[in-house]
Amino acid sequence: MMFNPLRRYGICLPKVLFGLGFLLIALAQPVRAEVRYSFGDRIPSHHGGYWLEGMPSVYFSDTGETRFEKAGRTFAQSIGGPKTWGTEMANIGLFPFREPVIAGAAALGIGVLMANDYKLTAYYQDKIEPLFDWFTPGPIIPRDAAPFLGRISYEDQYMLAGMGLTYAYGFAFNDERAQVAALLSAKAVAYSFVTTQLVLKPMFGRMRPVPNLSTFPGGEAGARKIGYSTNPFQFGKAPGIQINGRVGTAFPSYHYTQYFAVARVYSGVYDNSWVPYLVAGAAAVSNIRGHHHWVSDMAAGAVVGTIIGQTVLDSYVERRGLNMTVMPNLSTKGVGATFHMTF
Repeated sequence: MMFNPLRRYGICLPKVLFGLGFLLIALAQPVRAEVRYSFGDRIPSHHGGYWLEGMPSVYFSDTGETRFEKAGRTFAQSIGGPKTWGTEMANIGLFPFREPVIAGAAALGIGVLMANDYKLTAYYQDKIEPLFDWFTPGPIIPRDAAPFLGRISYEDQYMLAGMGLTYAYGFAFNDERAQVAALLSAKAVAYSFVTTQLVLKPMFGRMRPVPNLSTFPGGEAGARKIGYSTNPFQFGKAPGIQINGRVGTAFPSYHYTQYFAVARVYSGVYDNSWVPYLVAGAAAVSNIRGHHHWVSDMAAGAVVGTIIGQTVLDSYVERRGLNMTVMPNLSTKGVGATFHMTF
């Protein structure tokens, strides 16, 4: 049985999130006063520059490498090694301390949603889910055709296929940007799994909402008999780490975490394109009744996924070590400059 502090102390998570949000924002006041905030695709970072940015095209300039040379270098730079993986996972966990204003605002927002989760989730089930009942693409690999691969959810199959096709295109046409997008996305999916399935879900142990929340006749006792709940404040119920389990595995949503992690990677690599988020939304609604989450679970997954995606992007940029020097040239024919770039 995994130790679960929420189960032991009966902590009310919305109150914790409210308190954490106010604390982080209060601690960041001296820094926040020096930053200009703007809406859009850029969020100022306290470490200089902006937290959400795209990669400039100069990162993917033609290097004259052969297809195999570029693929080998790109793989090494994108995937890294054990030291890189440990640093990236640590940065994901330390995000609230590195970006306290962003983390505080996110905690406050999720706390507000969580405090109103019953009404919000009932409305979501009754009004939003029926709008997408028609959108149910079939599997790429049927469950009976390949028992192991067939266990992957249909929407995940399409996401993984898209990543695979992106890499195949990048290799075939010697396109470094496409290769980087696919490889960094693979890391983002792996980190999403570890962060949600192995850490956050067992820690919070939140029960999932019963599918027909507003009309369920059995009450909380009846919902618990089938592994669900009618109470959004049922935390600390996870029996431990569960890969495919239902009990106590609501918060945060793994699927929304990985969708937003991958969308953030593609958006960053392709310089703030909105298309990846449209694709992520399509994946989310393709099996809209199959997720069984409270609204705040989905919002938390979107936040965690964005943090994971951005961490992967930041780490790649640091490892890449793109350096550029400019040397002025003076002659009797005029004035110019020589640019030297090292990868």
